[in-house]
Amino acid sequence: MQMTVGRAHLSGHYIRKRLRTAVPARRAAAFAAVLLVVAIVLFRQGGIDFATLRLLAAGVFGLAVLALVTALAGLVRVWHSGREGGGAALGALTIALLVIVPFGLAGVLASQYPRTNSAETDAMMVNDMLAGVTVNEGAAAELADGGASLTGRRFQASAAQVYAVARLVIEDKGWTLVDVVTEVSEDDAEDATGDLGTSGTVGIPLPTPRATTEAPVDRFALPEAKDYALTVEARDFLLRLPSDMAIRIVEDGNETFVDLRSTSRAVTFDLGQNRRFIEDFLARLDEGMAGVTAVLPAKDG
Repeated sequence: MQMTVGRAHLSGHYIRKRLRTAVPARRAAAFAAVLLVVAIVLFRQGGIDFATLRLLAAGVFGLAVLALVTALAGLVRVWHSGREGGGAALGALTIALLVIVPFGLAGVLASQYPRTNSAETDAMMVNDMLAGVTVNEGAAAELADGGASLTGRRFQASAAQVYAVARLVIEDKGWTLVDVVTEVSEDDAEDATGDLGTSGTVGIPLPTPRATTEAPVDRFALPEAKDYALTVEARDFLLRLPSDMAIRIVEDGNETFVDLRSTSRAVTFDLGQNRRFIEDFLARLDEGMAGVTAVLPAKDG
């Protein structure tokens, strides 16, 4: 802008106003991001319980939404009136969106999966119904509505072979094998109280398998059986929330069947996590069994 007053030639420029909300919005978004990371780390380390984590997550979400709305309003004012502070507002918008993304993903999963904290293969569910065991309402409703059910596996191999591969999958996933129950008779296991078990009907000592003499006893290196019931503790990658998984490996004739059930211990709505546990386990079991030379069970007589 230029002006002439008398013989004096004056020049100047307009003073641009600055957004007062851009920097606070960016700080709020950054604080929400840091708080979310800290809350997850504290929960994984056992510093806070799940109820506290939910409260912190709600606070993070509210703060991120507030920063997002403030940043959008600031960008609109920058566009229409040319105010300064557009960079800070854009930074606030970017950080707020990054914080909100996990919550948006949770919303998508909530819309895709039934409101349940359990999943199981169809054969496991049918067996529970026949046995009079209470079946998870969400999973049962999904099956009744023709939803995608989880199908167990059938292998042309012995139950002992499938059990061995299942143990490798569990170890590879980083899950914890809590207990294994087999149908081995009490006569076969009556002397298996220490490092030595028995083999056959005459009580021949059978050393417990181990890599070296100093290696700890593998209490799940069991004699071959036709029925294995595994209890496993599975945890997700992000929050390490525990799920109790039951795996049944049953030999019938020349085939072995595998069925599973997984139930969250801490939440009432798992966002499909237990279903993904089962799907991933079965996929890895398929890969492991593909490289196994089947040893078919010997026929009686």
